[in-house]
Amino acid sequence: MFQLKNVFTVVKEHLKKRKLLSAFLLFFVASVLLNILFPLPVQKENSKVVLAKDGTLLTAFLTVDDKWRLPVHLDEISPQLIEAIIQKEDKWFYWHPGVNPVSLVKAFFTNLISGEIVSGASTITMQTARMLEPARRTYLNKFLEMLRAVQLEVFFSKDEILEMYLSMLPYGGNIEGVKSASYIYFNRPPAKLSLSQSILLAVIPNDPNRLRIDRSIEKTIEARNKWLEKFKVAGVFTKHELNDAANEPISPARYQMPLIAPHFCYFVNKKYSRTELRTTLDLKTQKIAEQLLLNYVNRVKIKGVSNGAVFVIDNKTASVAAYCGSSDFYDATASGQVNGVNAVRSPGSTLKPALYAFAFDIGMLTPKMRLLDIPSDFGGYEPENFTPEFKGSVTAAYALLNSLNVPAVRLLNDVELKRFISLLKKSGFNEIEEQESKLGLSLILGGCGVRLEQLTNFFSSFAKEGKLYKTRFLINEPETNIRVFSASSSYMIADILSGSERPDFPKDILSATSMPRVAWKTGTSYGKRDAWAIGFTPRYTIGVWMGNFDGKGSPYLSGAEMAVPLLLDLFNSIDKEENKSWFRKPESLGERKVCAETGLLPSVFCKETTKDFYIRNVSHSKTCNLNKEIFVSDDESISYCIECLPKEGYKKKVYTVYEPELSLWYDKNNYYYEKPPTHNPLCQVRFTSGGPNIISPSENFEYLLEENSGQELMLQAASDGTVKTHFWYINEKFYKKSSPFEKIFFKPGKGKNIIACLDDKGRESTVIINVKYY
Repeated sequence: MFQLKNVFTVVKEHLKKRKLLSAFLLFFVASVLLNILFPLPVQKENSKVVLAKDGTLLTAFLTVDDKWRLPVHLDEISPQLIEAIIQKEDKWFYWHPGVNPVSLVKAFFTNLISGEIVSGASTITMQTARMLEPARRTYLNKFLEMLRAVQLEVFFSKDEILEMYLSMLPYGGNIEGVKSASYIYFNRPPAKLSLSQSILLAVIPNDPNRLRIDRSIEKTIEARNKWLEKFKVAGVFTKHELNDAANEPISPARYQMPLIAPHFCYFVNKKYSRTELRTTLDLKTQKIAEQLLLNYVNRVKIKGVSNGAVFVIDNKTASVAAYCGSSDFYDATASGQVNGVNAVRSPGSTLKPALYAFAFDIGMLTPKMRLLDIPSDFGGYEPENFTPEFKGSVTAAYALLNSLNVPAVRLLNDVELKRFISLLKKSGFNEIEEQESKLGLSLILGGCGVRLEQLTNFFSSFAKEGKLYKTRFLINEPETNIRVFSASSSYMIADILSGSERPDFPKDILSATSMPRVAWKTGTSYGKRDAWAIGFTPRYTIGVWMGNFDGKGSPYLSGAEMAVPLLLDLFNSIDKEENKSWFRKPESLGERKVCAETGLLPSVFCKETTKDFYIRNVSHSKTCNLNKEIFVSDDESISYCIECLPKEGYKKKVYTVYEPELSLWYDKNNYYYEKPPTHNPLCQVRFTSGGPNIISPSENFEYLLEENSGQELMLQAASDGTVKTHFWYINEKFYKKSSPFEKIFFKPGKGKNIIACLDDKGRESTVIINVKYY
């Protein structure tokens, strides 16, 4: 009997569980079907907000329906405001399932007795449902509102519902949400509201247009005081806090929405579509940069320079720390609303470090190698240095540090323009990619268009071991990078550009003890319309542009004079604590002895050596041949080759034999050095290599001459120091003989002209030109 009873009990319990499970499944299926048939309304569009790195509101933008509706999170709101709203609107908010049955029953009998709707018993969740889906106040709509409230409770947490509610509360006109109201009525974030202000924001939504602070301050204060008394009776806040709130003066006001770092805000608003933009902008750095830029521009306006721009990258995170598009956004006289960070301008010489780093990386160059700084013609293009004089032969490091133009153009010609443009395209210079077919060797002197943002980010790769990171504007953006330079070439560029023995180093900076070690490069565009200075340390990369947005030039607009002082002021202000650190030398970078006169590996004839960096297994291994041992007669009047060497009456002597173009320049500028004597005139050997280098006219160049003007073209060729005579031929007919440094002229015929030059060793060079007369 006992066992049978147990069996009935087990069966009964099993059936009960099946009923519960069936009821649960039925409820679940019904909920899913109802949700499919009556999905939750789409949440209202929020205003797009731009936040600084620390969460500070930089600015916001109106919604499509022209509302200020700023999304808000609970941790952004004063706890007193949250407490006041919950106590006033829905004390049991965190306990009920969206609908408060006690309040509903109470409201039903109250309305029944009064004969009209006195209380709606709306919970915060129900009010949220009504704001999401506004409708006329009827019993049917109230019932639907209750269903929506339960639906909200199923899909969202209590905190999420409260955030939705606080983001949509009406505050009169086009102001919605406590965050919007806090900024517009009190000019502060909701986390910094006083108790009086918090209670004001709690009562205004009951009648938002009548209780607007900017219109009906007396009525608003009256409503506030009423609730202060209610809170005092309920013991919600302390009496002392409530008394202080009652005595706090409130003035009618309507403030503008904040607009901090306006150029930055407009830029990221256009760049990103998401509603909340938590950016990487550091407010402290931004304010320093803005103030320094404004003060500096005010000082230099007398020199015809009306504006500037600053872009600061934090190298540790590859993110934007400061962004100043102009010195004063609101200065219409100087076109302050033009964004200088994103404007396309000529970069002057600022791309030179990239060219030298590229040459280091392909093994063509090392810092102590010599480059020619002499007048040069590249098919009619004759670059000049910033100053009129030439140096003859300089090290690569000196040429870069002193921003010499001719060595840079010659280097670009050797590296090949297309290869360098390919590097720039890869590095994000979109305008250069668009202009590619029109670019020539002048590119390296500023004959192209770039943006300050691109240029500064490009320089940051030198501070990141040659890796170019995509600039991060938002906190949660992923880090992506490509390698554009090696760690070794980046270190060498940093080492060169941080040297103090340079013409653009402000002498007063030497006395600034907090000044960090900075590597920087200047740039000045053609016509002195743009002045640039881009610098980097291990911590920051900073770009400065100075100029006029109308394109007007100024004699003072040079990178060294106009941009460098501001650049170093910025580093001195934001990078003080990092002044002891510098970049770590890569293991792939070695040091070796080289000839001091050429920068090549020393031969046994080199007189002096020095140390130079080189990249292991990459840099060239060329040996210096500047100083050559030559056979000469005992009286040193004649030189011999192996073929014509006499049996006796000769000796060996070491001579310096410069390359032809440099030898020619030294001769023209009276630079004395001992040259080898003339080669044996009786020698019958014809040399087949190393012939004259025809400098003028230019190979494959078309000359346009005026008919009957008597215009002539110059003939000039360069040879090494062993050559004494040139023989010129025009269209296979002998024309004249000359010394290597002598200039002679001829009148060309119409059409094709073949120009040949032979030296006294029988070596020949030829160029072909085309001549048109008009």
